[in-house]
Amino acid sequence: DALETIGYRVDRLQGGWKAYRHWVNAELSRWSARFTYHVLCGPTGCGKTRLLSALQRQGAQVLDLEALANHRGSLIGAIPGSPQPSQKSFDSSLLQRLVTFDPEEPVWVEAESKKVGAVQLPLALFEAMHAGRIYSLTAPMAERVKVWREDYPHFEQDPAWLIERLRPLTPLVGSAEFTEWESLAQSKQMPALFQRLMENHYDPAYGRS
Repeated sequence: DALETIGYRVDRLQGGWKAYRHWVNAELSRWSARFTYHVLCGPTGCGKTRLLSALQRQGAQVLDLEALANHRGSLIGAIPGSPQPSQKSFDSSLLQRLVTFDPEEPVWVEAESKKVGAVQLPLALFEAMHAGRIYSLTAPMAERVKVWREDYPHFEQDPAWLIERLRPLTPLVGSAEFTEWESLAQSKQMPALFQRLMENHYDPAYGRS
């Protein structure tokens, strides 16, 4: 009302913000279930995100959830200096992306857990992805280490930052293994550290999942 008084054109959202959020959630459930999903699976560092980008350049329908969430989807997936969107903002951006897709064509997506960092996937989308067609990616360890070095340059610049993010894993991997990680980080042997992380934590975790 105050803005109208001083001459601004004001549009009112019928039902207010709560009604809009209810609509977004309902539309997310409806649109998520409309598509057939081709789901890229594989251990960390095998280039799933890069393949999604290549598919998009070739005209495929790609849903890059990590890009929308501004997070790489693991304990160390935060992007320094670049915060994640709020859940509400993520939901709106996700819906905005889904409505651009053609239900007659498949949607390519990377396998994710129910949460990507701090934001949560709609249940309907998560279930539809799990019902999709799986494509399993692999790559030689040397190439996976190369991908880590290219995608996570901030770890090489600040190994201590990486170690602090990994510290909650100590009860899972054991203190002896975590001490090895600390030693490699302190001596800045980052390729060796990346390989050890994949072989002794990420690959076994992926196998269990």
